[in-house]
Amino acid sequence: MIEMRQIQVFLAVSELLNFSRAAEKIHLTQPTVSGHLKTLERYLKVQLVERGGKEVRLTPAGELFHPFAQRIFTLQERARREMSLYTGAERGSLEIGGSNTPGQYILPKMIGLFTARHKQVKITLKIGDSNAIITQVADGKLELGLVGTPAPETEFISKKCLGDELILIANPKTAAKLSNPIDFNELKRLPFIIREKGSGTRQAMQSALQKRGLESLDTLNLVAEMGSAEAIRQALKSDLGVAIVSSLSVAEDLESGKLTKIMLPEGPIQRHFYLISNRDRRLSPLAEALSQFILS
Repeated sequence: MIEMRQIQVFLAVSELLNFSRAAEKIHLTQPTVSGHLKTLERYLKVQLVERGGKEVRLTPAGELFHPFAQRIFTLQERARREMSLYTGAERGSLEIGGSNTPGQYILPKMIGLFTARHKQVKITLKIGDSNAIITQVADGKLELGLVGTPAPETEFISKKCLGDELILIANPKTAAKLSNPIDFNELKRLPFIIREKGSGTRQAMQSALQKRGLESLDTLNLVAEMGSAEAIRQALKSDLGVAIVSSLSVAEDLESGKLTKIMLPEGPIQRHFYLISNRDRRLSPLAEALSQFILS
C-alpha cells in the first residue's frame, strides 16, 4: 500500500528538488526521505526521481504521478478536517482569503476586531485576485473568501455583503484639465490604467461601463495593467494616467488632495463584495463564527 508519509516525501522532493531541504521541511532525516521514496518507487514499479549528483529532477513517470499525489494529500487533509468537525475538535486557527480590495482594506480590520473578542484564535489572511481566491475555496485550501464577484452557485454559497463604490480617479494636475463629469469620448482619449484579468474590480467595472454605453474596454487607451489597487494608487499619484478603483483604496488620498475624483457618466459604479464558501464542505465552528461576524 502507498502510505501518506511516502506521498508527503514525494511532494516535498518534487517541490524543492533537493533531498536535504525536503527532509528539513517535513522534519525527517535525509536517509529516511530516501528510504520512503525508494519504497514508493518499488511499489509503483517505476522510477519517480532522477538522482544525478547534486541535481534532482522528476522523471516522466514522476511528472505523471505528481498531480495524483497532490490530490491524495489534499483529500487526506480534507478528511482530517471533516473528522475534526465531527468529533467537535476546535483547533483555534483558520485561513481566510480576500481579493485585493477587501483583503487590503476591509478584512484586516475585521480580523482584528474578531480576534480581540476571541483571544485564543489565530486567523491567517491570504490575498489574491477574485479568481485565485475562488479557486482556493473550491480546492479546499481556504474555508472562506471575501471577493468582488459572486462565485458559481453550483459549487459555492455566495452571500452578498459590504457595499462599495468604484470611482474614476486622476492626479489633480490631470483632473484640472478634464470635464467633470466626464463623457466617454473624453475618457477614451486619456491614458487608462486597469486592474489585471481575474480581478473583481475589473469585472464589475467592465460590466457597468458596457451597460452605460462603452462598447468594450479595448476602446479605452489602455497604457498599463496592474495587479493591485495599491500599485494603481501609486501610479495615479505619479500622474501616469487615470483609473477606476474602489473608493476604499483611495479614501486617504482624496481627503489629502493627492488624488481627485472625476464623475463618471451616470455616477459612481455600485457593487458588493461576496462572502463565499464551498457548497460541498461544512464550515468549521470558527469559520461559521467569523462568517456571521462579517455578515453582521
